[in-house]
Amino acid sequence: MFALKMLKKIIVMFQSDISPDQIAWGFALGAILGLVPNFLVKIILFIIIMLFKVNLTSALIACTLFSIVGFAIDPLLDKIGYICLVNISALSPLYNWLYNLPIIPFTKFNNTVVMGSFILGLILIVPNGIFAKKALVFYRANYRDRVAQWKLIKLLNTALNATKIIKKIG
Repeated sequence: MFALKMLKKIIVMFQSDISPDQIAWGFALGAILGLVPNFLVKIILFIIIMLFKVNLTSALIACTLFSIVGFAIDPLLDKIGYICLVNISALSPLYNWLYNLPIIPFTKFNNTVVMGSFILGLILIVPNGIFAKKALVFYRANYRDRVAQWKLIKLLNTALNATKIIKKIG
């Protein structure tokens, strides 16, 4: 049932008139959430996503996609983190100060993969947002009406509406 509900939310996101900016920013922030491997950083990023008016469904889609991508590009993330943590010696005082703060060391920012994934996520936030917005606008202009007529979409809407009615009765 969860899979059907999630599929319905994805379809509604694409088919509805939700602002493309909300969906794009949700996707961009969700990409960072998916790339970063540290649980505490994920919690902080999730709270940030919840505070801003972005689309949660697009954030979860991006999180899922970029979690897979993150595993595939782990060596690249390690190199980016190594460059940021070791080769840029001007940042050493900042890292020492951060490490002496109460909670920041638990983010494991001194891990090369965590730092590399966070830096790459920040670098990609604008390109991801632009890509998501352009893709959504293109889809809505060219495919939204066609997809709305698919039998699968109509069947999914009927099935989910029937389960809502059954829950109300029983």
